[in-house]
Amino acid sequence: MGEWRMKLRQIRFVVAIAQTSSFSQAAALCNATQPTLSSAVSQLEQELGGKLFTRTTRKVALTPFGRHMMPHLQAVLAAQSEVAAAAETFRNPQRKLLRIGISPLVDMQMVTMLTEPFRRAHDGVEIFYKECLLDDLSDRIATGAIDLAILPHDIVPGDLDRLTFYSDPLFYLPQRGDRGAAVSPLRIADLPGDPVIMTGGGCGLNKSLEVLFAEEGATLSQYPGYAISYPVIEEWTWMGLGAGILPQAKLSGQSAGASRLIRSNGQPAAFEFLWAWRRDIREVPHVAAFLDHIRQKGPKLVAGQVRLVAV
Repeated sequence: MGEWRMKLRQIRFVVAIAQTSSFSQAAALCNATQPTLSSAVSQLEQELGGKLFTRTTRKVALTPFGRHMMPHLQAVLAAQSEVAAAAETFRNPQRKLLRIGISPLVDMQMVTMLTEPFRRAHDGVEIFYKECLLDDLSDRIATGAIDLAILPHDIVPGDLDRLTFYSDPLFYLPQRGDRGAAVSPLRIADLPGDPVIMTGGGCGLNKSLEVLFAEEGATLSQYPGYAISYPVIEEWTWMGLGAGILPQAKLSGQSAGASRLIRSNGQPAAFEFLWAWRRDIREVPHVAAFLDHIRQKGPKLVAGQVRLVAV
């Protein structure tokens, strides 16, 4: 492939179409004409070497190639925002920016439930979110590119300070394409031997499941391929390719056939999520204020949170 000529505008158009599932709505959102939008998408598809969308008279959907590329295109836009924020912070040292890195496994409903009260109480603080894979998150904490991270318990580097955030129960999606009524809870040790569909590994799902199964003395049989997203895991279970295990926050409304997972002691199997940060970050006053906020208000807010996902 020759020299890259893709433009940020093209990427914005593609991401807007993916978010709205509509060329006309995306054009309105981006303040562009629909022919301009369509032309930009065609140019980007030509450069990338594959179709990003399928179009019918009733809907627009991502192709498998489009689903594969979307996280990378979104990362480009996020990087642009991050660069602009870093430049502004340098030019204006008085600007108070709270930078929070999150694993893709994290439930953003839980995050905003805790960060919004802090933002309302601190008008001068801007909150900037960055979704990253685990290696990237660790590097960003080490270099000071982010102030705090939210990570699965088993992934937090040992040299970071930490604080418990919330627990997300795990559900088993059977390998049979069944979207019917939920069945009884299943013990990890009693799961069928169907291979479990995993992700590429960077989000924390694979490692956390491996630790959980090892603690239960159970064997985790893995599907030989891997999915690029949590919705793909669900799709593949419906297709009968394998089983799936996901935290509740990552289940869609079509997962009525999912079963709660329980441990050998009868307790729910869950992923525990923690806040993690470098010790010296407390020297930044507004970050120290946020750490005090999540320590003092976090447990009560999390305990009172009602999940909206129905299974």
